[in-house]
Amino acid sequence: MPVLQIGQTSIPYTVRYSNRTKRQRIIVTPEAVEVVAPADTPFEEITAFVETKRRWLFNAIADCHPKHPPSTPQHYVSAAKVVYRGRRLMLQVEEADVERVIITCKSRFYIQVPRHLTPDEKQDAIEQAFIAWKRDRAGQDIQYNARVYARKLGVKSPDIKLSEQKRVWATYSKDAIIPINWHLIHAPLSVLEYVVAHEVVHLLHRHHGDAFWETLWCVMPDWRERKASLESWEAGLLPS
Repeated sequence: MPVLQIGQTSIPYTVRYSNRTKRQRIIVTPEAVEVVAPADTPFEEITAFVETKRRWLFNAIADCHPKHPPSTPQHYVSAAKVVYRGRRLMLQVEEADVERVIITCKSRFYIQVPRHLTPDEKQDAIEQAFIAWKRDRAGQDIQYNARVYARKLGVKSPDIKLSEQKRVWATYSKDAIIPINWHLIHAPLSVLEYVVAHEVVHLLHRHHGDAFWETLWCVMPDWRERKASLESWEAGLLPS
């Protein structure tokens, strides 16, 4: 089995040749790393391709490990971390001459807090601002992907309703309104995309028979890997 060495970290991977794929791609699940390549790809090209993906692969493997939200209330101070799209991003909290909490995100979260608030009020204001901020980002991601997969399937883009259901990521209703759990914003983007694509396919197939999975494969060939990633996350990410 070939191994990619990144510093002190050894990453073994398997290679699967496929007549269906036209380009190389890497599939990362909690259990394994697999490179899928066209049937006639020389092995040297595969190893060279993996080398170009060193940084991405290292981060993707880290993202696959379940990250459970803290069981106690989050304390929003500088250097604390918040889960977002499968990563734990650091906070930088500063007092500023603002009327409300302002959150921006690049490689970390930058938070401006009104100076006049007491410490407890600041924590509460940041928490409420984070909920609103993440719900808004989840809505944007979900709506965008719903349009993308509806277009691929040739169906009308569904109406999406953000939900906070317990132990349910999404459901399909007869009125074509799809409730999708906004807590998916904590999981890797590939997981959110899988859930959305799954529900959009239900516009064509109301069941989980062969036709459903074949249609999902047409628009998302790696759905099995994404589903496995979802299953590794859901126990710790859904609200209790």
